[in-house]
Amino acid sequence: MSTPNPITATIETRLTALQGSQHLSAWSLIVSFLGDAIGPRGGVVSASTLQTLMQRLGIGHGAVRTAVSRLAAEGWIERSSEGRNSFYALSGDVGETVLSAERRIYATSSLLPADTPKSLIISADPLSDASLRDLEAAGALQLAPQVVLCFARATDFPENLRLPGATIADAPVLTPGTAMIEQLSKARQLTEIERLRAAYLPVSQALKSVPEPSPDDAIALRCLMIHEWRRLALRVLAVPADLIQPDDPEPQTRALIASIYSRLLPSSEAWLDANAATPSGPLPPPDARLAQRFGNT
Repeated sequence: MSTPNPITATIETRLTALQGSQHLSAWSLIVSFLGDAIGPRGGVVSASTLQTLMQRLGIGHGAVRTAVSRLAAEGWIERSSEGRNSFYALSGDVGETVLSAERRIYATSSLLPADTPKSLIISADPLSDASLRDLEAAGALQLAPQVVLCFARATDFPENLRLPGATIADAPVLTPGTAMIEQLSKARQLTEIERLRAAYLPVSQALKSVPEPSPDDAIALRCLMIHEWRRLALRVLAVPADLIQPDDPEPQTRALIASIYSRLLPSSEAWLDANAATPSGPLPPPDARLAQRFGNT
Protein backbone atom coordinates (compact mmCIF):
# COMPACT_ATOMS: atom_id res chain seq x y z
CA MET A 1 0.00 0.00 0.00
CA SER A 2 1.41 3.41 -1.00
CA THR A 3 1.97 6.08 1.63
CA PRO A 4 -0.54 8.95 1.41
CA ASN A 5 0.92 12.19 0.08
CA PRO A 6 0.93 14.57 3.09
CA ILE A 7 0.64 17.68 0.89
CA THR A 8 -2.36 16.32 -1.00
CA ALA A 9 -3.95 15.39 2.33
CA THR A 10 -3.54 18.92 3.70
CA ILE A 11 -5.10 20.39 0.55
CA GLU A 12 -8.12 18.13 0.92
CA THR A 13 -8.42 19.07 4.60
CA ARG A 14 -8.46 22.79 3.78
CA LEU A 15 -10.94 22.30 0.92
CA THR A 16 -13.29 20.39 3.20
CA ALA A 17 -13.03 23.08 5.88
CA LEU A 18 -13.71 25.89 3.41
CA GLN A 19 -16.64 24.07 1.84
CA GLY A 20 -18.10 23.57 5.31
CA SER A 21 -17.69 27.25 6.20
CA GLN A 22 -18.99 28.38 2.76
CA HIS A 23 -15.79 30.39 2.19
CA LEU A 24 -14.88 28.52 -1.02
CA SER A 25 -16.08 31.18 -3.48
CA ALA A 26 -15.28 30.51 -7.14
CA TRP A 27 -15.11 34.19 -8.11
CA SER A 28 -12.87 35.03 -5.15
CA LEU A 29 -10.55 32.09 -5.90
CA ILE A 30 -10.26 33.29 -9.50
CA VAL A 31 -9.37 36.84 -8.43
CA SER A 32 -6.84 35.45 -5.94
CA PHE A 33 -5.19 33.32 -8.63
CA LEU A 34 -5.11 36.06 -11.26
CA GLY A 35 -3.67 38.57 -8.81
CA ASP A 36 -1.21 36.27 -7.09
CA ALA A 37 0.10 34.01 -9.84
CA ILE A 38 -0.75 35.67 -13.15
CA GLY A 39 -0.31 39.35 -12.28
CA PRO A 40 3.50 39.15 -12.00
CA ARG A 41 3.68 37.14 -15.25
CA GLY A 42 2.01 39.41 -17.77
CA GLY A 43 -1.50 39.35 -16.32
CA VAL A 44 -3.20 37.23 -19.03
CA VAL A 45 -3.99 33.52 -18.91
CA SER A 46 -6.06 31.05 -20.90
CA ALA A 47 -9.49 29.86 -19.84
CA SER A 48 -8.26 26.25 -20.01
CA THR A 49 -5.50 27.00 -17.48
CA LEU A 50 -8.04 28.54 -15.12
CA GLN A 51 -10.42 25.61 -15.55
CA THR A 52 -7.68 23.08 -14.84
CA LEU A 53 -6.65 24.72 -11.57
CA MET A 54 -10.20 25.36 -10.38
CA GLN A 55 -11.08 21.73 -11.10
CA ARG A 56 -8.16 20.71 -8.86
CA LEU A 57 -9.71 22.89 -6.14
CA GLY A 58 -13.12 21.28 -6.45
CA ILE A 59 -14.74 24.04 -8.57
CA GLY A 60 -16.56 22.61 -11.59
CA HIS A 61 -16.64 24.05 -15.12
CA GLY A 62 -20.16 25.41 -14.71
CA ALA A 63 -19.30 27.28 -11.52
CA VAL A 64 -16.19 28.74 -13.18
CA ARG A 65 -18.18 29.95 -16.20
CA THR A 66 -20.76 31.57 -13.91
CA ALA A 67 -18.05 33.23 -11.81
CA VAL A 68 -16.21 34.53 -14.89
CA SER A 69 -19.43 35.98 -16.30
CA ARG A 70 -20.12 37.75 -13.00
CA LEU A 71 -16.57 39.12 -12.77
CA ALA A 72 -16.73 40.40 -16.35
CA ALA A 73 -20.15 41.99 -15.81
CA GLU A 74 -18.89 43.78 -12.68
CA GLY A 75 -15.75 45.02 -14.40
CA TRP A 76 -13.24 42.89 -12.48
CA ILE A 77 -11.89 40.95 -15.44
CA GLU A 78 -11.56 41.36 -19.18
CA ARG A 79 -12.10 38.55 -21.65
CA SER A 80 -10.48 38.15 -25.05
CA SER A 81 -10.43 35.46 -27.73
CA GLU A 82 -7.79 34.06 -30.06
CA GLY A 83 -9.38 31.60 -32.45
CA ARG A 84 -11.32 29.14 -30.33
CA ASN A 85 -9.39 29.96 -27.16
CA SER A 86 -10.49 32.43 -24.50
CA PHE A 87 -8.20 34.41 -22.20
CA TYR A 88 -8.76 36.33 -18.97
CA ALA A 89 -7.02 39.22 -17.24
CA LEU A 90 -7.85 41.48 -14.33
CA SER A 91 -9.38 44.68 -15.65
CA GLY A 92 -7.15 47.71 -15.98
CA ASP A 93 -9.80 49.66 -14.07
CA VAL A 94 -9.06 47.63 -10.94
CA GLY A 95 -5.28 47.72 -11.34
CA GLU A 96 -4.62 50.23 -8.57
CA THR A 97 -7.03 48.41 -6.26
CA VAL A 98 -5.17 45.16 -6.89
CA LEU A 99 -1.74 46.75 -6.32
CA SER A 100 -2.96 48.36 -3.09
CA ALA A 101 -4.29 44.99 -1.95
CA GLU A 102 -0.98 43.31 -2.78
CA ARG A 103 0.91 45.75 -0.60
CA ARG A 104 -1.20 44.61 2.37
CA ILE A 105 -1.34 40.91 1.53
CA TYR A 106 2.42 40.47 1.05
CA ALA A 107 3.70 43.04 3.55
CA THR A 108 6.26 41.85 6.08
CA SER A 109 4.18 43.41 8.87
CA SER A 110 0.81 45.03 9.49
CA LEU A 111 2.21 47.09 12.37
CA LEU A 112 2.95 50.80 12.35
CA PRO A 113 6.03 52.09 14.22
CA ALA A 114 5.54 52.29 17.98
CA ASP A 115 6.11 56.04 17.91
CA THR A 116 3.29 56.65 15.41
CA PRO A 117 1.28 59.69 16.61
CA LYS A 118 -2.15 58.98 18.07
CA SER A 119 -5.17 61.21 18.53
CA LEU A 120 -8.75 60.88 19.72
CA ILE A 121 -11.82 62.29 18.04
CA ILE A 122 -14.54 62.94 20.63
CA SER A 123 -17.86 63.71 19.00
CA ALA A 124 -20.77 65.49 20.66
CA ASP A 125 -23.14 62.96 19.09
CA PRO A 126 -22.86 59.29 18.05
CA LEU A 127 -21.14 58.97 14.69
CA SER A 128 -23.25 58.46 11.60
CA ASP A 129 -22.67 55.32 9.54
CA ALA A 130 -21.22 57.42 6.71
CA SER A 131 -18.77 59.25 9.00
CA LEU A 132 -17.68 56.00 10.60
CA ARG A 133 -17.09 54.34 7.21
CA ASP A 134 -14.92 57.27 6.09
CA LEU A 135 -12.90 57.21 9.31
CA GLU A 136 -12.43 53.44 9.26
CA ALA A 137 -11.36 53.62 5.60
CA ALA A 138 -8.65 56.03 6.77
CA GLY A 139 -7.43 53.48 9.34
CA ALA A 140 -9.23 54.77 12.43
CA LEU A 141 -10.72 52.62 15.19
CA GLN A 142 -14.02 53.29 16.92
CA LEU A 143 -13.66 52.84 20.69
CA ALA A 144 -17.14 54.01 21.72
CA PRO A 145 -20.21 55.47 19.98
CA GLN A 146 -18.68 58.96 20.21
CA VAL A 147 -14.95 58.21 20.42
CA VAL A 148 -12.56 57.28 17.60
CA LEU A 149 -8.84 56.53 17.81
CA CYS A 150 -6.74 57.82 14.91
CA PHE A 151 -3.10 57.24 14.08
CA ALA A 152 -2.06 60.81 13.25
CA ARG A 153 -1.43 64.04 15.12
CA ALA A 154 -4.50 66.15 15.77
CA THR A 155 -2.97 68.97 13.72
CA ASP A 156 -2.32 66.62 10.78
CA PHE A 157 -5.78 65.09 10.63
CA PRO A 158 -7.37 65.61 7.17
CA GLU A 159 -9.90 68.42 7.04
CA ASN A 160 -12.45 66.31 5.18
CA LEU A 161 -12.55 63.82 8.08
CA ARG A 162 -12.95 66.38 10.86
CA LEU A 163 -16.43 66.01 12.32
CA PRO A 164 -18.39 69.24 12.95
CA GLY A 165 -18.28 70.15 16.63
CA ALA A 166 -15.93 67.28 17.51
CA THR A 167 -12.84 67.60 19.67
CA ILE A 168 -9.58 66.21 18.30
CA ALA A 169 -6.89 65.74 20.93
CA ASP A 170 -3.43 64.22 20.80
CA ALA A 171 -3.01 61.04 22.87
CA PRO A 172 0.77 60.51 22.98
CA VAL A 173 0.54 57.80 25.65
CA LEU A 174 -2.16 55.14 25.53
CA THR A 175 -2.38 52.10 27.77
CA PRO A 176 -5.06 49.80 26.32
CA GLY A 177 -7.65 48.74 28.86
CA THR A 178 -10.08 45.83 28.53
CA ALA A 179 -12.50 47.68 26.26
CA MET A 180 -9.78 48.94 23.90
CA ILE A 181 -8.11 45.52 23.78
CA GLU A 182 -11.44 43.99 22.77
CA GLN A 183 -11.95 46.56 19.98
CA LEU A 184 -8.38 46.09 18.77
CA SER A 185 -8.85 42.33 18.73
CA LYS A 186 -11.96 42.63 16.55
CA ALA A 187 -10.35 45.15 14.21
CA ARG A 188 -7.27 42.96 13.79
CA GLN A 189 -9.40 39.84 13.10
CA LEU A 190 -7.50 38.01 15.82
CA THR A 191 -9.96 35.15 16.34
CA GLU A 192 -9.95 34.24 12.64
CA ILE A 193 -6.21 34.89 12.35
CA GLU A 194 -5.55 32.40 15.15
CA ARG A 195 -7.78 29.82 13.44
CA LEU A 196 -5.85 30.27 10.21
CA ARG A 197 -2.53 29.86 12.00
CA ALA A 198 -3.76 26.63 13.61
CA ALA A 199 -4.97 25.38 10.22
CA TYR A 200 -1.67 26.03 8.42
CA LEU A 201 0.76 24.80 11.07
CA PRO A 202 0.12 21.19 9.89
CA VAL A 203 0.65 22.37 6.30
CA SER A 204 4.07 23.71 7.28
CA GLN A 205 4.93 20.44 8.97
CA ALA A 206 3.76 18.44 5.93
CA LEU A 207 5.98 20.51 3.64
CA LYS A 208 8.98 19.70 5.83
CA SER A 209 8.30 16.00 5.34
CA VAL A 210 8.76 16.02 1.55
CA PRO A 211 11.83 16.95 -0.52
CA GLU A 212 9.77 19.10 -2.88
CA PRO A 213 5.99 19.43 -3.38
CA SER A 214 4.75 18.40 -6.80
CA PRO A 215 3.90 21.27 -9.17
CA ASP A 216 0.20 20.28 -9.12
CA ASP A 217 0.06 20.30 -5.32
CA ALA A 218 2.16 23.45 -5.03
CA ILE A 219 0.00 25.63 -7.29
CA ALA A 220 -3.21 24.31 -5.70
CA LEU A 221 -1.98 24.92 -2.16
CA ARG A 222 -0.53 28.33 -3.04
CA CYS A 223 -3.82 29.47 -4.56
CA LEU A 224 -5.87 28.10 -1.67
CA MET A 225 -3.63 29.62 1.01
CA ILE A 226 -3.53 33.08 -0.59
CA HIS A 227 -7.31 32.92 -1.02
CA GLU A 228 -7.67 32.32 2.73
CA TRP A 229 -4.95 34.75 3.80
CA ARG A 230 -6.09 37.51 1.43
CA ARG A 231 -9.59 37.52 2.92
CA LEU A 232 -8.16 38.30 6.38
CA ALA A 233 -5.08 40.37 5.49
CA LEU A 234 -7.21 42.98 3.73
CA ARG A 235 -9.33 43.43 6.86
CA VAL A 236 -6.56 43.60 9.48
CA LEU A 237 -6.27 47.06 11.01
CA ALA A 238 -2.73 48.44 10.95
CA VAL A 239 -1.92 49.72 14.46
CA PRO A 240 1.19 51.03 16.21
CA ALA A 241 3.33 48.23 17.60
CA ASP A 242 3.00 49.50 21.16
CA LEU A 243 -0.76 48.85 21.15
CA ILE A 244 -0.74 45.13 20.36
CA GLN A 245 -0.84 42.50 23.07
CA PRO A 246 1.98 39.95 23.56
CA ASP A 247 -0.31 37.13 22.42
CA ASP A 248 -1.42 38.87 19.20
CA PRO A 249 -1.19 35.99 16.68
CA GLU A 250 -1.07 38.12 13.52
CA PRO A 251 2.73 38.59 13.27
CA GLN A 252 3.35 34.85 13.76
CA THR A 253 0.61 33.95 11.29
CA ARG A 254 1.98 36.32 8.66
CA ALA A 255 5.46 34.80 9.12
CA LEU A 256 4.00 31.30 8.78
CA ILE A 257 2.17 32.18 5.56
CA ALA A 258 5.35 33.80 4.21
CA SER A 259 7.39 30.69 5.00
CA ILE A 260 4.92 28.34 3.31
CA TYR A 261 4.65 30.66 0.31
CA SER A 262 8.44 30.66 -0.12
CA ARG A 263 8.46 26.85 0.03
CA LEU A 264 5.72 26.53 -2.59
CA LEU A 265 7.00 29.16 -4.99
CA PRO A 266 9.52 27.18 -7.11
CA SER A 267 7.21 24.22 -7.77
CA SER A 268 4.12 26.37 -8.32
CA GLU A 269 6.03 28.54 -10.81
CA ALA A 270 7.12 25.34 -12.57
CA TRP A 271 3.43 24.41 -12.90
CA LEU A 272 2.72 27.78 -14.51
CA ASP A 273 5.67 27.32 -16.88
CA ALA A 274 4.32 23.95 -18.01
CA ASN A 275 0.58 24.58 -18.02
CA ALA A 276 -0.33 28.26 -18.32
CA ALA A 277 -0.71 29.89 -21.72
CA THR A 278 -1.23 33.35 -23.17
CA PRO A 279 -2.39 34.28 -26.72
CA SER A 280 1.28 34.37 -27.77
CA GLY A 281 2.39 31.19 -26.02
CA PRO A 282 3.81 30.42 -22.53
CA LEU A 283 3.69 32.98 -19.74
CA PRO A 284 6.52 35.53 -19.66
CA PRO A 285 8.98 35.32 -16.74
CA PRO A 286 7.78 36.88 -13.45
CA ASP A 287 8.49 40.54 -12.80
CA ALA A 288 10.20 41.98 -9.70
CA ARG A 289 7.00 42.00 -7.63
CA LEU A 290 7.11 38.24 -7.14
CA ALA A 291 10.61 38.19 -5.67
CA GLN A 292 9.78 41.03 -3.28
CA ARG A 293 6.72 39.49 -1.69
CA PHE A 294 6.85 39.06 2.11
CA GLY A 295 10.14 40.96 2.14
CA ASN A 296 12.07 38.52 -0.05
CA THR A 297 14.70 39.94 -2.36
